[in-house]
Amino acid sequence: MPGPASGNAHRVIRPALAGRPLVLAPDAGTRVETYVFSDCDAGGIPDCLHGLLVEEVGSDGNRTRWELACEEGRFALEGRGLEVLAAEPYLFDELLTPFRLRARDRKVVGWLLRLLRLPGGAWLLRAWHTRRR
Repeated sequence: MPGPASGNAHRVIRPALAGRPLVLAPDAGTRVETYVFSDCDAGGIPDCLHGLLVEEVGSDGNRTRWELACEEGRFALEGRGLEVLAAEPYLFDELLTPFRLRARDRKVVGWLLRLLRLPGGAWLLRAWHTRRR
């Protein structure tokens, strides 16, 4: 199961109410993991959990039990499933390279954005963008 979230704080973004999943998202940090517990019974979990560690305790048929260990204490959860969504932004660096603006283009965009305040500025920005293709 997932390990410690490197000391980051996780906040309850969506509480588990009326069949909605419980969503624990990171507050900040380099390791970005969002935990989504579907169809779970999550009573008494505080709004912010520091140093979160999720451990699977056991399962009965299609229900699984987890224990959330953090600085605030230990909390028991029971639900149908757990999804760990990990963002890996570095995977997109190579894909986005052709679309990155050069230094000259960044300066031109800065000037064009300043010109947007003037009459006809939107036309100038559209003309530049069309010519760039």
